[in-house]
Amino acid sequence: MAGKDGKKERREARLRDITEDASGNMVYTGELWRISDSNGPGSALRQRMLLIAGLAALTLIVLGSGCIDAKNAMGAFYVVLPYIGEVSALFGLAWNAVKLIYTGDGIRTYALEHSKPRIPGACRILSVFAAAGFVLSVLYLALNGIGETPADSLSYILLKFAAAVLAEWYRRLFLSTEWETK
Repeated sequence: MAGKDGKKERREARLRDITEDASGNMVYTGELWRISDSNGPGSALRQRMLLIAGLAALTLIVLGSGCIDAKNAMGAFYVVLPYIGEVSALFGLAWNAVKLIYTGDGIRTYALEHSKPRIPGACRILSVFAAAGFVLSVLYLALNGIGETPADSLSYILLKFAAAVLAEWYRRLFLSTEWETK
């Protein structure tokens, strides 16, 4: 029941910031947030571009590793399950990060409060699944040999390692992002 009460409170708090203007239109009257320029002029734009580039690179690496025809990645449950976890965490990360990165006029308070705590967790989950995929792939290759296509197997393993490291870097980058009211 506590989950339903918390959801109801968040919904009511969001609705308190939306009022009707004189012409009958619904208008958001709460605070708008943006990435802070606290590290000098242009630092907010630089931080935002790093967040966009990091998310794009992470997406390409995770989805690209699923396109490799490596011997150790072909249908083994201990390779497929971590990949499904990676893609699921990537989807959650991208969904919440895009809401915060693509700001337009600014980020509404309820959107920031909803998405901000989810992004570091999604990054951590993605890095754990990528590391599991890396370890299990290396274990498979150690037990069964590298096979006929060593370049595919090695590139798959390198992409898993890169996904784990990049997800952790993205988590730290996002946690270091400072927000201010507009």
